[in-house]
Amino acid sequence: MSESGGVPPERDSPPQGPKKTRSRRRRVLLCLAFTVLILLLLAAAVAIALLAVLRPRDPVTELLSVNATGVLPNVVSLPTFSVQLNLTFLLAVRVRNPNPAAFRHGAATTSLYYRGAAVGYGEVPAGTVPSRGAATVRMNMTVQADRVVAAAGIGGLIADVLAGEMEYEARTEVPGTVKLLGLVKRSVEARSVCRVVIGVADVSVRRQECDNEAKL
Repeated sequence: MSESGGVPPERDSPPQGPKKTRSRRRRVLLCLAFTVLILLLLAAAVAIALLAVLRPRDPVTELLSVNATGVLPNVVSLPTFSVQLNLTFLLAVRVRNPNPAAFRHGAATTSLYYRGAAVGYGEVPAGTVPSRGAATVRMNMTVQADRVVAAAGIGGLIADVLAGEMEYEARTEVPGTVKLLGLVKRSVEARSVCRVVIGVADVSVRRQECDNEAKL
């Protein structure tokens, strides 16, 4: 005879331990993946910032002034045919350094051309342009008469004299290096090409036009 009002026997329930363990592992893996993703994004941001800081920027050369002194061609036919020329160019070139580190440059040089031929050369010693600063380079160049005559020929030279103007081209090169944070060292060469027109009558600069560039 069964007892009435008794408590029914408890049934065995399936174990929950393995499911809870798998769920916990999944959450841990998701947290780790999220953390790794955040770290990768931070590393990429830091790398981009460092590249922006460490990327050397081009120095810029700018021709501030050109002065000419002396005597422009004077053709003398007696007793012997000759060309007298005594001309000196005085150039002031400014070098601007946009980098957060000093720009150390070697000897700055300027070559003077007339009708495509080199007729003069000038050089100044090595120096340093401060970070985000500028320095002015000054140089004198004496025009070599024999090269002027060879470049133009007597006929071409007389034609320029009669026209009242002579056009020269001054090419300035300032090679150097920029070292950022003591880590990145890059060679940079700042250049400028200027066309200068000199009046024959008064030995004055009538026109000048410059193009600047830098080569990494």
